[in-house]
Amino acid sequence: MISTTKFHTLRLKYDRLMKALDFSYFAFISFVIAVSACLGGGLVKFSLEYNSVLWQFILGMCLSLANIVACVAQFPVRWVFAIFVLTTLANSALILISVFL
Repeated sequence: MISTTKFHTLRLKYDRLMKALDFSYFAFISFVIAVSACLGGGLVKFSLEYNSVLWQFILGMCLSLANIVACVAQFPVRWVFAIFVLTTLANSALILISVFL
């Protein structure tokens, strides 16, 4: 179980990260769009190359497009960061599933 001081410290680090990303919002947005588009393209390549099931392709594309739409619509930094982390983890997992299974 996480103690309250460790949770408080993690929360402070997260808040500092959000302030830093908020300061350089458009640089962060351009980075997120580039990484999300590359991972989405990689997922398309591997899912089509290795004949993966259709739901992996659809899930990966929906997550990548949701991330790009959140950036273009200029959602708050916390939302963009959360969607970016979710998209990166999910697309990476789907790519590994496509290649190794």
